[in-house]
Amino acid sequence: MITVRLTPREKLLIVASAVLVAVWALFAFTVKPVIARMETLRRTIPEKQSELAKLRARSAEYVLLREHLANLQAKVALQDEGFELLPFLESLIGQCGLAEKVTKMKPYTVPLGSNYRQTIVEIKLDNVTLSQLVDFLWKVESSKALVKAKSLHIKKNPTNPDLLDSTFEIHGAKLAGERREL
Repeated sequence: MITVRLTPREKLLIVASAVLVAVWALFAFTVKPVIARMETLRRTIPEKQSELAKLRARSAEYVLLREHLANLQAKVALQDEGFELLPFLESLIGQCGLAEKVTKMKPYTVPLGSNYRQTIVEIKLDNVTLSQLVDFLWKVESSKALVKAKSLHIKKNPTNPDLLDSTFEIHGAKLAGERREL
């Protein structure tokens, strides 16, 4: 067996090297990863908090929209079963004295899922005054029926600048088929 004799100075050098390697290993494998992780967390925590705030805002908006949808579904379900948009609009046009001003009245229906359908009536009025148009649209919007004016295009009449030509769409929702409880 070989025995190695070391001087006290060599022993000190070996012990100091071993301590240096141990300190370096401790730093490399524990302290440095912890520092890197802390830097990553300092950077990502504010980003994640911002994302969380946006998510909470969207969640609140979603809840509000769900409540609005539930209210709308309840109103549609409570609406008179015999209500039809086209006769309703014809009666309002008659009340406002606009029957002779109607140049186009085109209804069409769009399904809204399996339970609902939306009836849309496109109306074109020529040679109307602004007050007649506003009166008609106010009656549509303020009626108890679940209808809304969604699109409105107004231009001056080319033959009489005091009169207007207008095209607009009135939308109404209804249960498709038989009445169901919501």
